[in-house]
Amino acid sequence: MSKKILIVEDEKALVKVLSKELANSGFKVISARNGQEGLGLAQTENPDLILLDIVMPVMDGVTMLKKLRQKNDVPVIVLTNLNDKEHLEQAMAAGSYNFLVKSNYSLADIINKINQILSK
Repeated sequence: MSKKILIVEDEKALVKVLSKELANSGFKVISARNGQEGLGLAQTENPDLILLDIVMPVMDGVTMLKKLRQKNDVPVIVLTNLNDKEHLEQAMAAGSYNFLVKSNYSLADIINKINQILSK
């Protein structure tokens, strides 16, 4: 049975590219445009892993992650353009131990990271 990945990202082009690549790699993909939608989907769809942006409208990724961690310990990879210590510390304090800066990683790197986490 294929693993389910939830992408929580407000950049439509990135969601499209990630969704296609993940589907081609055998994953089932669902997506949300902001943290509020993502939190709802995380609770109803029970994904195996979440790719989470930090800066989004309605509810940011750190807030979503804090709320998610009250009820769920699903693995989360924070994907962001932000590359500063403060945001890294916020994401880690909220319960993410996987933090990738979008501009530093290829799609293949992201797929490899997902496979590493899901194989544990």
